[in-house]
Amino acid sequence: MKKLPLLIIILLALGLFAAADYYLNNLDAQVVLDLKDQPVSVAPVDTEPVTPAVSSLFQLNETLLDYEVVRQVQTRQLFEKIDLSGISNLTVYQNRLEKPGASADEAVQEPILLYEIHGPKDQGSLTYLNIKLQFIAQINATTEIINEDSTFGHNSFFFNNQNYQNTAFILVQIGDHLFGFQYNKADPTAYDDVKAIIEKLMEAFTQ
Repeated sequence: MKKLPLLIIILLALGLFAAADYYLNNLDAQVVLDLKDQPVSVAPVDTEPVTPAVSSLFQLNETLLDYEVVRQVQTRQLFEKIDLSGISNLTVYQNRLEKPGASADEAVQEPILLYEIHGPKDQGSLTYLNIKLQFIAQINATTEIINEDSTFGHNSFFFNNQNYQNTAFILVQIGDHLFGFQYNKADPTAYDDVKAIIEKLMEAFTQ
């Protein structure tokens, strides 16, 4: 007689498990069906903001002292020698400066190439250091050297290349901006003009 109540309890337990299983399975199906009927929204993907390229400080045909900007190109090289593409967040322009309206009896003065290098804001000294390290890594130690010079701007150095005896190269930091000058060092007036342009840039970007 004792086995009959135990059998009834087991049958009731099995019935309860079967009912619970049936209910849960139907509940899962209903949930899936409900989700299918709802519109699905996609979370927006985080993307890095695109930093716009820095505009040149000079306009084409603009006059800079006695010179005119006759050509302007964006580049990744400095002095057509040092590749700066390894430095991130850098914008480089090359401006060709010429003296307009020379008379027939005057010697034609060679143009000055003015490079402008724009790096991150408030990091002018770091940009200058990074570019100097690129020079050290890329120059030929036998024929090319850099000479640090504190005469111009906040920092500056000359790049001397024995293969270009008559061409001078100088890099100058003025605040956040860096300027490279390539000119004929056999012409003393070109050196004076470069100094005058640097002074003008100092006045413009250190006030």
